Amino acid sequence: MTGWQKWMSALLLAPVLGYVLLCIGLYLWGAGALPANRQPSQQVLSPLLRAQYFASEGIGSADGVRLNPLTVWRYLFRGRSPASNDLQLPTHAGRILLQRSDRPVGGRRRGAADLAAAIYVSRAWSVDEQIATVLSEGYFGRDARGLTAAAEAWYGLPPEALRPEESLALLVLARSPSYYDPLCRPARFNQRFRLLSSRLGIADTDAALARARERLRPVACDSPSLPAAALIPLPIHHLAA
Repeated sequence: MTGWQKWMSALLLAPVLGYVLLCIGLYLWGAGALPANRQPSQQVLSPLLRAQYFASEGIGSADGVRLNPLTVWRYLFRGRSPASNDLQLPTHAGRILLQRSDRPVGGRRRGAADLAAAIYVSRAWSVDEQIATVLSEGYFGRDARGLTAAAEAWYGLPPEALRPEESLALLVLARSPSYYDPLCRPARFNQRFRLLSSRLGIADTDAALARARERLRPVACDSPSLPAAALIPLPIHHLAA
């Protein structure tokens, strides 16, 4: 190989090498912020909750995704495609993992830590372990962390006593408890609940919605911008109308 050929090869390889070093460097920087406790939840996940969670996140792959620092970017720039939806689960599970840290990660390192956590859980945890961890440690509003506390806070019941419609309602809340509050933001909650019910193949979404709301524990809404009608749960016959 002549001298100019060596230079051309070096010039062509330089961007590739730079990309690899950048990806690995960002990953290692973020991974340094991960907590010592990286074990997933050992909670046994029921087939119902698994199906409901898949529907709630629009996940298409039952096997999940295995991310790595070099290829994770292709998921981030695919918009609302099924491939990008599959990134939702490790993203949520990774954020739950980071919440275990004694010192919150902030600044520019937060983005790198989020990405590193998603990569880690996608490779170290199974799909069921990721979902179980999200449901056992995630926030559901009313100061409730985890599905057990959420079932008590919203319905006054243990998780095993919930109706399928009620567990689906809790998954709506897991997305954003304040935004989808069924009593204080009923229109938003109702719309999303019907969407998830349709994804699950439930024919009568209004009847399912009525069953989900029937046993909700009442709570006062403290937002002054809410109309008085939004503070009162709708009667069941209105919901089914």
